[in-house]
This record gives sequence, structure tokens and C-alpha cells, in this order.
Amino acid sequence: MKGREIFAAWTPAGCIWSRWAKPVLFANLGPDMPAPPSLPDPKTADIGWAPGPERRFALVLDMPGPEAVAVGAALAVQRGYCPVPLFNASSGPDAVVDLLPMKLRLACFAAALTLARIPKDAPPAFLLDRRRFGRESSPLPGRFDNRWVVFPQDFPSANLLLSENIREVWLVQSSPGRPEHDLLHVLRRWQEAGIKLTGCDPYSGSQPSSLSVSAPNRFRALWYRAMVMTGFKRSGAGGFGAVVPMPSSSGGYG
Repeated sequence: MKGREIFAAWTPAGCIWSRWAKPVLFANLGPDMPAPPSLPDPKTADIGWAPGPERRFALVLDMPGPEAVAVGAALAVQRGYCPVPLFNASSGPDAVVDLLPMKLRLACFAAALTLARIPKDAPPAFLLDRRRFGRESSPLPGRFDNRWVVFPQDFPSANLLLSENIREVWLVQSSPGRPEHDLLHVLRRWQEAGIKLTGCDPYSGSQPSSLSVSAPNRFRALWYRAMVMTGFKRSGAGGFGAVVPMPSSSGGYG
């Protein structure tokens, strides 16, 4: 499959949520992508924690990227969720966030998603990469800085969710009681509109629990987006990603 075909597999035609999917990571995928070892089968992966789509819950999977891709594929194949990959970073040499494992999985799971019969009214499963802030690496000069964040505009509004009879959103992550700061701006808007928030740790064995989100700093500030963007590098091809410039140097004798 070519990159365009892989993107089409992850964005089911007719599903209204597909319009939020980010194409940047799919741009240079192709049939020559190697298959990663020991991939879970989307048909048999354990997603017993996930609610059935008939309950009309939206899911936000804030997991390490490769894991989010695998779980998103399983949710689509087994439960009929509409996967919405929101990965908004591009890849480059010596990147701060390693995107190759995600790209390999996006390509390898595309065939299974093509065969999945996802209803047009399927609830969404938004896929995020919890590594997006690049906390485990440093954007040193000469490196490709592809750290990224999400904004409320990257998600459907509360009014649209409610119009599709979605009145509850599950945040799926290993520490569901502690959403990342960028997600707080999204979740708080939904909460204020009357959408119930629930936290779910799929691997702890604990039951999902109610989640209450306080308004974060600079909530609804007009300049919030501009302020956040000053710390990240945008790619000319869309999304986030650019080489960190080397510091200029000057010499000479007075």
C-alpha cells in the first residue's frame, strides 16, 4: 500500500470523525516499509476493558504512540470504533521523538482496517502519542525537533459530540487521573458542556472511574495557542518538525 491508501484505511469513508485525522505521518509511508517483529493481531488483541460501541462513548487513547496504534486498530477491528490518528509530527534525521515504530504499525495494520466494516455512525477513538513532548530526549542544535502538542481545535467540539449522542468520553492511559496539560484544555471544554469524563487504565485491572478536570492555566486565553507554539517547531509540509539551528558564531580581534 502507498501512503495515501494507508491513510484511507485509517480514515473510514463516511465516518464524520475521519476529518480530524492528521495526514502528516502518512506522507512517506509505502509498500517498502519493513514489518516490525511480534506485532499483536488486531483480531485477537486484549481489549476487554473497552466499552462496546453501542454505549456511544468516545475514547481518547493517550498512550505511547506504537501502543496507541495497536490498540486503535484492535478497537476498529473488534469493536467497530472509528480510529482517529491525531499524530501531528513529521519524521527526520536524529529526531527527538522516534516515529518509526508508529509508522511501521500504521502501515502493517492498514490491511486489517481495510477489511473492517466500520459503521458510518461509529463512535471515535482518538489516538495520541504520550511521548509527544519529547521528555526523554533533548532538542539539541542539529537535531530534528518534532515535539508536538494538541489544541482544542484538533478535536470535535462538545456540541458536535452531543449531536451524535456522545455524552461520555473515556481518557485511556496508564495514569488516567493526571491528563497532560494540553489535553486539559480539551477535556475541560467538554466537561463544561455537560459531557461526562471517565478515566481508564487498561492494564491495572481497576475499574474506570469518574474524572473531574479543573480549568488549567490560560484556559480559553486568546493568546494561548500562540504562546504554546513559541516552544515548538512547525514543519513546512504540515504538522510539527524542523531541524534545530546551530548557534551562530562570530570571531575576530578588536
